[in-house]
Amino acid sequence: MRATPLYTGLRVRRLARSERFYRALGFRPVLRRRTSLGEFVQLEHPRHGYVIELNRFRRGGPAWEPYRPGTQLDHFGFWVDDVDRWVHRLVRAGGTVRFAPFPATLLLPRRKDLRGRAAFVADPDGIWIELMGPDPARRPRPRRPRAVRRTG
Repeated sequence: MRATPLYTGLRVRRLARSERFYRALGFRPVLRRRTSLGEFVQLEHPRHGYVIELNRFRRGGPAWEPYRPGTQLDHFGFWVDDVDRWVHRLVRAGGTVRFAPFPATLLLPRRKDLRGRAAFVADPDGIWIELMGPDPARRPRPRRPRAVRRTG
């Protein structure tokens, strides 16, 4: 099983203010969206490709919590080969499922939106890990070899 780090998500109170700050460090926006959870912007540093995601969650939504200093690290995002297997592995290692695997349109830095699966697992200290990966039902099936007809 493989996992590839994609970005770091930060919880912010005012999206525009935080974006202005990170742009001053050289980051540039690559993706901006509103979702049922709130709104976010992904920023990439052009020199090394590092991506941060600034999240402002909708008050009362499933990802919202009162803002307190020290809660700004929202989550780490990972691309994995099998979301369900990774959830199981992280739970065995002491994690807690926060959002069970679900079908999702994955919004990945510098890539087109992909249909896949996602899940969120919290580590033993409560830091969330987002697992994103392909939807096993949508994987191309291997082609069966065609029977060769012999003539003659």
